[in-house]
Amino acid sequence: MDRSDFTQGMTLADAQKVLWAGTMSDDARAIMDEHVAGLSSRPDYDGIVSIADGISWAKAHPGALNNPTADNTLYIDASKCNFGFLSTADFNEVGKIEPQNLFTNENLAAAAINPFVTATVYALGAVDMILLDRNQRTVQVVNNNATDYDWNTGGSKKRDTFIRINNTLTGINPQIHGFKTYYYGTGRLRK
Repeated sequence: MDRSDFTQGMTLADAQKVLWAGTMSDDARAIMDEHVAGLSSRPDYDGIVSIADGISWAKAHPGALNNPTADNTLYIDASKCNFGFLSTADFNEVGKIEPQNLFTNENLAAAAINPFVTATVYALGAVDMILLDRNQRTVQVVNNNATDYDWNTGGSKKRDTFIRINNTLTGINPQIHGFKTYYYGTGRLRK
């Protein structure tokens, strides 16, 4: 499919209209058709992944973090993320990779009432980001090990405690459960 023909959340029928597969065998075509048919049932189909979706995905794909594939990686649209109280003032320079901590008291309070803040803070925590334009408040999430959905312990005492309690309550074992994520698109900060 040509990139310009893709729309997040497009129907299967619309995707099949613009899908170009070139010359391929019948077996390869059948595999591709099966893959395309399953896209709408993925938790990332709408570009955002809830906490429940992430936990379910991890449990359904044990070992995915250590053996990543295109099919067991989740793809998240940065334009649908809510970065809470992170602002352009938290960035020193435009165009430079900078570590950002989304696991703040302000964001945790906001997460209690906003599921998009919850999903973003839960998934990212501490993450590398790039401020693209200070006036437009646009950012890019840097895809590296910090974007792994892995429930690793460590970091601040508050975060470590949260992750340990979360792992106990949800049955997550960080040695088994976890997966790669890929953030695409441009996010926008509130201020």
